[in-house]
Amino acid sequence: MAQSAPKYLTRNEVLTRYGIGNTTLYRWIGDEEIRFPKPVQLGARCVRFLESALEQWEEKRQTEAA
Repeated sequence: MAQSAPKYLTRNEVLTRYGIGNTTLYRWIGDEEIRFPKPVQLGARCVRFLESALEQWEEKRQTEAA
């Protein structure tokens, strides 16, 4: 069975997904306690967030909160 290609989200898609602004996003990325997934450099001026990494982060946060 062929695996589907990984899906990447833009910064704006991530901001919308979590209802946050740029400052909060970059604070989350830099905060070792939050452990927000780091963006992936796909090209010289192309940075994206791996959707599966975001989903794993969300699941982990939910289990820690329970």
